[in-house]
Amino acid sequence: MKAAWDNIRAVDLLSTLPEVDAERIGVIGHSLGGHNALFTAPFDSRLKVIVSSCGFTSFLKDDMPSWTGPRYMPRIKTLFENDAKKVPFDFSEIVATLAPRPFFASAATKDNDFDVSGVRDVMQAAASVYELHGKREHLQALYPESPHDFPVDARQKAYEFLDAHLKR
Repeated sequence: MKAAWDNIRAVDLLSTLPEVDAERIGVIGHSLGGHNALFTAPFDSRLKVIVSSCGFTSFLKDDMPSWTGPRYMPRIKTLFENDAKKVPFDFSEIVATLAPRPFFASAATKDNDFDVSGVRDVMQAAASVYELHGKREHLQALYPESPHDFPVDARQKAYEFLDAHLKR
């Protein structure tokens, strides 16, 4: 939550700059930045478009202790015993909270950190919420054949997604 708070303060600052259109702010991040984008956006609707590269997977398909550092999410260990089934949320709920805002995920198929099948599960689960909003096309994913990386072609698709939703 400290990172989300800091990110929100950064949006506060950006919103005051004359060269920034406060109605057209997006967020993009890779790995830690990718899930920080996801952890920040539900708390700040000023983020109009969200992009996450190699930033998440379903907890059910992840290594739970990797989330439990003392400055990260230690309660996953202390409160939920590193058991994904005991954690009261998963990334499908986080992504669903973004609807109907545009969300783009780039999930590398050979990522050793975030299992791509878990990303597919999250995107499929969140799709129903986007459909309820009539904005299914705002939820998009790309699955590049790569390790834990944000390859140039995937970055280009992400930039195009941002542009399509932020340009006037």
